[in-house]
Amino acid sequence: MTTTGSDGSYGFGGLCAGKYFVEIDVSTLPPNLVPTTCRVGGDPTVDSDCSPATVVLTTDSSYDPTIDFGFILGASGDDEGCTPGYWKQKQHFDSWPSGLLPETLFSDVFEDAFPGLSLLDALQLKGGGLNALGRHTVAALLNAESDDVDYFGLTGSDVVALFNATYPGSKTDYTSLKSFFAGMNEEGCPLN
Repeated sequence: MTTTGSDGSYGFGGLCAGKYFVEIDVSTLPPNLVPTTCRVGGDPTVDSDCSPATVVLTTDSSYDPTIDFGFILGASGDDEGCTPGYWKQKQHFDSWPSGLLPETLFSDVFEDAFPGLSLLDALQLKGGGLNALGRHTVAALLNAESDDVDYFGLTGSDVVALFNATYPGSKTDYTSLKSFFAGMNEEGCPLN
């Protein structure tokens, strides 16, 4: 076990060759910190890893400087988010931000993960994995673009960039980003 320095750095010394797991003890985190989406962008030198992260040391006393974990401030008590269930209801279409319509193609905004499907179609997808990510990504976009939702300081461009950096990816990547968006989308909807 080790504790990070004030700048977040950490290290384990004198390890033998072998397979190890690095895990964050979330009980020690300051309040309101939530993990960033892991493995976004495909560059292990700058991405955030999922906890626990597997480390394979090929020689005694070697190290892997690419294992790191990112965190952002979470809900402050003032942050808001509306669920996919809110946004897909016909009576709430008038709450959609200007420039985004239920019939807007998903591929007109994001990477084409759902060929031929609209934003509304993506909100109505069933199941887990990429489908769950699609639902929560569209809700995150609508929340971020809405003038009436205080959405964690994220912009629509941030949401698009996060999705596009994750797709195509693995089911683990999709679940991680979905969980990130879902946590914010379920903060409480200020719209009626």
